Amino acid sequence: MLRLRATAEPRVDLLCLAAATDADVDAIAGRVAAHPLGRLVSEPATCDDAGGGYRFRFLDCEGRTVEVSSRVAVRAFRSVEPGEGRPTGISHVVLNTSDLPTALAFYQSIFDFRVSDWVEDIMVFLRSGTAHHMLAFTRAPHASLNHIAFELRGIDEFMRATGAMVRKGYSPLWGPGRHGVGANTFTYFQEPVSRFVAEYTTGMLRIDPDHEWTPRVYPGNAQTSDTWGVASPRDDAVSASLLGCPDMGLWQPPPV
Repeated sequence: MLRLRATAEPRVDLLCLAAATDADVDAIAGRVAAHPLGRLVSEPATCDDAGGGYRFRFLDCEGRTVEVSSRVAVRAFRSVEPGEGRPTGISHVVLNTSDLPTALAFYQSIFDFRVSDWVEDIMVFLRSGTAHHMLAFTRAPHASLNHIAFELRGIDEFMRATGAMVRKGYSPLWGPGRHGVGANTFTYFQEPVSRFVAEYTTGMLRIDPDHEWTPRVYPGNAQTSDTWGVASPRDDAVSASLLGCPDMGLWQPPPV
């Protein structure tokens, strides 16, 4: 789910995560309440607003507002056709953190996420299903959004979507290319007003839950960033854009 609203300054309102059942929502809320670094914003409850469902909110170890929900109504949608450069959904989110060990330990204890891989001791990739990662944390001077990634149907659709953005006058911040960790393709764009970064992606590695997976530690080099070697190098300008500014929404749950 993605929502946008106008604010005086760029901020991330919510990180929304889905649970399979109401009982799972209750169990997660219980772990937050028992954790010394967690703080409940609202108790689990049935909601009667748009989408409904059963959900609660809490502040994580760095002050982000996180929402966990079940039974949220799915809006009617049209399937993405072959060749259509329109995202099929959200692939993953990467967050900047000033304390990576604490953030990792907190999210693993609350959600039981599994570590897929590392880039040195700089970045960690987490999964809860078969996708290599749905969430990742990377070291930074402050907590902020690194980027949000949108899934395309396949390579052709990924390139068509990239081309459509270029034709509309949005030059890629970085890409197209293919990451070494997770094997997913990437093209990054930066929104001109908020300066938030969005990624188009497809082809992420899938991990079979029935077979043991040993996390690997990748070097932080150009080959890890782009195995194809066709994207421009990730320079200081790209890194600064992904770093973003300190999140103004920390410790301040959104009004809606």
